[in-house]
Amino acid sequence: TTKPLTTMLMARLVDEERFEWDTPAVEILPTFEVTAPNLTGALTMRNLVCACTGVPRRDFEWLFNASELDAEEVIESVSEFEFFTDFGEAFQYSNQMVATGGYLATLAAGGEMETLQSDYVALLQNEILDPMAMNASTFDFEAVAASDNYAHPYGQTPLAEMVELPLSTEALLLPLTPAGAMWSNVLDMANFARTNLDAGVAPSGDRVVSADNLAVTWEPQIEISADASYGLGWIIEQYKGLRIISHAGNTFGFTSELALVPEADLGISILTNQQGSALNQIVRIRLLELLYEQESEVDELITFSLERAEDAKQELAAALVPIEADAIAAYLGDYDNDELGALSLIWEADTLVMDAGEFQAEVRARETEDGETVYFVYEPPFAGIGLDLSEDDAGQRVINFGAGLVEYTFEKIE
Repeated sequence: TTKPLTTMLMARLVDEERFEWDTPAVEILPTFEVTAPNLTGALTMRNLVCACTGVPRRDFEWLFNASELDAEEVIESVSEFEFFTDFGEAFQYSNQMVATGGYLATLAAGGEMETLQSDYVALLQNEILDPMAMNASTFDFEAVAASDNYAHPYGQTPLAEMVELPLSTEALLLPLTPAGAMWSNVLDMANFARTNLDAGVAPSGDRVVSADNLAVTWEPQIEISADASYGLGWIIEQYKGLRIISHAGNTFGFTSELALVPEADLGISILTNQQGSALNQIVRIRLLELLYEQESEVDELITFSLERAEDAKQELAAALVPIEADAIAAYLGDYDNDELGALSLIWEADTLVMDAGEFQAEVRARETEDGETVYFVYEPPFAGIGLDLSEDDAGQRVINFGAGLVEYTFEKIE
């Protein structure tokens, strides 16, 4: 839930007249551009954090290259993103766009391109975190690792086996710092919630941001569903007639939830050390049931979720097939993709392994109803992602990684 902190920072900078919400991005960074020429000069600071530009998630592109990326390269990467819908037509969540918004805001406040990531961290610390006494919140992974008080990240295999991930896995988030790299705890997040509920006034009584510009971040920008819209770093939703301002977050081994119920003067922060945890939503729902004395639906929801997960687990377990060394021998070796870079398939200790440099993971196979063998990543953080081993029209061996809008073709290096 770093994104609403970034948009609060942007709101404060609007207060300071560093820019306006509708200032074009190119006015702050003249080299900024996107693939749609008519939009390069039209995209505003507001648009970068509204999830409404038509650019879909392209997380693999920074995850596969995280150790080599800096803030400037993240901004430059946006220039290559294809717009899959017209501007303002559909909800499209882009971490790179939000990161770009945070970095451009930092430039507007005097940051330097060569030190943009650290300048953003310092700016957020001085302008937002310190005034709210969020003293435990940090972007310093080395400090976290050196402490004796941090949660360990966990992910699940497709068979629901819990796997502890190396703490260093979370450092892959650092290139996109304004979009989701902050470590925090519920006490600090409570201060953030309190400041929002008090229209920009911190628990100390100091004003962090004006009520007017904070309210802009809560204004719906694009519809997500019949009951929810995206604002600026926030989701504005209706839950049984109750307005809730919220944002969740998923990293490789953690799930976060922050919800504000202005009507009840209530803030809710739930932090769990498991990727894709369902507990966060369940806790939030149960708390609201108790607060408003509603008949509980939580037990039924838990039962349904567990049964569905067990059915999926059993179905997959029944479909798993051993990988024959001879069947994949021709596909072993090194591959390359223009966006994601290098990938290798390795056969070691009778196990197929995908090596993407930033991470390694076991690959397993299952048989479809049509009798076809398909491959998938078995270990987190990318558990369940498909790997299609095939040949292109020229007979060259390729790996298609992912699915849909985020499918990438790796060509074998012969």
